[in-house]
Amino acid sequence: MAKKVCGLPVRVGRPERLRIYLSRSGLAVCVVTGGLRPVLRSKAILPSASSDCDDAQGISAALTALTPWLTAHSIRSPIEWIIGIDYVRYLLLPWDERLSNPSFCHSLAAALFAQQSTASEIPFSAYQICFAPLSFGRPLLAALIPSEIIREITTCASQQRCRTRHIKPAFSTVWDRFFVRMKSDSGVLALIEGQRLTRVAYDRGHVTSLSVQPFSAEQTSPVPGGVTLAFPARNLAMAASGELALRGLAPDDDARFAYALCGVL
Repeated sequence: MAKKVCGLPVRVGRPERLRIYLSRSGLAVCVVTGGLRPVLRSKAILPSASSDCDDAQGISAALTALTPWLTAHSIRSPIEWIIGIDYVRYLLLPWDERLSNPSFCHSLAAALFAQQSTASEIPFSAYQICFAPLSFGRPLLAALIPSEIIREITTCASQQRCRTRHIKPAFSTVWDRFFVRMKSDSGVLALIEGQRLTRVAYDRGHVTSLSVQPFSAEQTSPVPGGVTLAFPARNLAMAASGELALRGLAPDDDARFAYALCGVL
């Protein structure tokens, strides 16, 4: 007991956690220490062994690379998972007074999902769904992550004796981090993840529309017109005030680190 009590101030003053961004192209793994003044201790990109397989197989391949990395670094810290657009479906439920009823929200989400999906896609029942806070007169954003993916990553963490602290979509992480920039303004936020761009229109801190489109940084004007804010910051033909940069990341750092560290740096 005395040894535990003596060691407590050190653990409280220097908490360590893993921030892992998960995408089809692999994992961005960051070890962060400190609470009020977090410090990036190490970072690594762990490429997936197979990026052209289905979701469940792709996750398994990525986690296969994570296991030896955690073992080699003797890390048993809590994990905060950030899930990329490759593994998240978004639905925007139109305003209805019945949105305060969870059963109605799930029924409406299922109906919208059926309208937007093909017969070859996994069914609505195979997802876990979470809703943004409800605001009167505003659409309600819902994020869906396949249950199989959640089981895979939580099982992997448990096997490595790491606690899963939370699982969040990348969009939620960026939105929470930079909400102060959007709560009193209107515009369009562009989130660039690999070869996809999520275009989010917002008004006074509320999402009014959301769409996903192909993206290529090699285009002459890579960011579509009308975008007012872009993440990660990459000097994509935008004014400096329109790029959402993180302290401590260099412009040539892998963009996946920006998602892994968003909300920390």
